Amino acid sequence: MLATYPVEATAENWLSDCLASRLLSRLEQLEAGGEIVEFPSDVDEELREVIESYPGVTKRFKSLSDAFAGLTPEQRVIVRNAIESQNQIPEVFDTAFPCTDCGEELPDIQKLAKELFEFSFGALSRIKSPNSDVPIRDRHYEIAYGHLQKRCCPFCGMERLEPYHPDVPRHDLDHYLAISRYPFSGTNLKNLTPMGDRCNSSYKLALDILYDPNGNRLPCYDPYGDVTASFSLEGSELFGGHGGGPVWEVCLTPETPETANWGRVFRLKLRLEESLKAEFRGWLVEIGGFLRGLACNLGIIEDVKAGLSRYKDACSLESLPSVALLKEGVASVLLQGLEAEDQKQRTHAFLIDAFA
Repeated sequence: MLATYPVEATAENWLSDCLASRLLSRLEQLEAGGEIVEFPSDVDEELREVIESYPGVTKRFKSLSDAFAGLTPEQRVIVRNAIESQNQIPEVFDTAFPCTDCGEELPDIQKLAKELFEFSFGALSRIKSPNSDVPIRDRHYEIAYGHLQKRCCPFCGMERLEPYHPDVPRHDLDHYLAISRYPFSGTNLKNLTPMGDRCNSSYKLALDILYDPNGNRLPCYDPYGDVTASFSLEGSELFGGHGGGPVWEVCLTPETPETANWGRVFRLKLRLEESLKAEFRGWLVEIGGFLRGLACNLGIIEDVKAGLSRYKDACSLESLPSVALLKEGVASVLLQGLEAEDQKQRTHAFLIDAFA
């Protein structure tokens, strides 16, 4: 991830906490053979009043809770482990921490859990915390968006995010742990991440971030953590391709399993390389105009190098971080060509022609 969201955005996580804790309580009551308490009568009064105004939540909770009664003790352990592990966020993003689901062994429970948490997730757009005038989902987005230095999708750095407004359609809110497999984290705000529409609807979709298609466990970046990643064009060649054209190589950094998984899920290398191919010629025209604005003598290599260094520094002003990094990488490749004895004349001639 190029940026992360503040954990403060997840502060109003009480609905997820209530659902998970009360489901675990039902399992404990069944194990003990004691009286089953109806949900949400065992929730704090202030929150109970909010939940009771959404009968769709209580109805689906009851269906799932009632289904627990037909499980064996061993099956209840499976459900308990699924509820607990799917909500142990961010610990579950580490491969050392087990994460279980009950989709294969208990498909009926999985179906009922998905119905409960999908409905409850939708209700986050309407449910307001006590003493709040803004729905939970919108308050969550306001805080997350307000923290971003570059107001764009942190998963790709190429899609702009718009500020919250009650009359503007909401941006996608991704289930980082796919709700189809990990439904018990379906309303956990630590698992819900604002995301660009392309990243969410065209690339990530319902991909499992914890396992690859071969079932290998993978580590993930925490969207609400403090560890980020980046990329460079190190290894790219200006004249290395067929016909003497550029060969672009996007290198995701640092080279860690988390970074590799980030690239896998969002197909970053392909997207960035294709964007670079499409924009390269236009950026050369932009660079030429920038150098002319500095009154560089384009016929003198040292002047061009100095201008390119200035351009490279100015790339950080770009509002989209991936565009900034791509442009900075292009400037670095051009500078390398001008500094290499065996390439500088060819690079200079190439730039003179591009700037014409």
